Amino acid sequence: MAREWSIREPSPDDAAQMLAFARRIGGETDNLLFGPEGLPLNEEQERQYLANCSDGMYSWMYVAEADGMLVGTCSMTRGRRARAMHRAELSAAVAKSHWSRGIGTAMLKRLLEEGRAAGVTAFTLEVRADNAAAVHVYEKLGFRTVGRLERFFRINGQYHAALLMELDA
Repeated sequence: MAREWSIREPSPDDAAQMLAFARRIGGETDNLLFGPEGLPLNEEQERQYLANCSDGMYSWMYVAEADGMLVGTCSMTRGRRARAMHRAELSAAVAKSHWSRGIGTAMLKRLLEEGRAAGVTAFTLEVRADNAAAVHVYEKLGFRTVGRLERFFRINGQYHAALLMELDA
C-alpha cells in the first residue's frame, strides 16, 4: 500500500492551518498539553514562531500532510547554553484519524537524524503515562523511561502522571 501522507518543514504561511490543527487535535485527546482551545497564540504570533522555528541550530519542526491537510506535527528544541547544547526536547502530535500509520515514527526519526547531525547526544520528552501507544512508539525508537512526574497534567481538576523519557544518541 502506498504511503498517503508526506512530511515537510512548515512555513510562516502555515500559521492559520497550524492553529486550526492544534484546536482540532486538542479536542480529540487528553494526551496533549492543551485542549480544544489550542495554542495561546494569534495568527501573527504563530507566523513569527514558524519563521524562527526551523533554524537548524536550536530548533527543528516538521509537519505531516495528507490530502493537503495537516495530520501531524513534530518539533525539537535544543539547549541554547554551552552546557546544554548537547540536549534536545522533542514533542509530537498526530491527528486521531491518522493514528497507527507510522506518521509519528517517521517524523521523530527525521528529527533524531537532524539532531544527531547537529551534535545532539541526549534527547528527552514527556508523555502521559497511560498513553501506551505513544510510549510504544518512543520505546521502539530507543527511548527509555528515566522518571515519572505524578502531577504533570491537570485536566478537569484531575492530575495525571507523565513519564520522562530519554534517548542517548
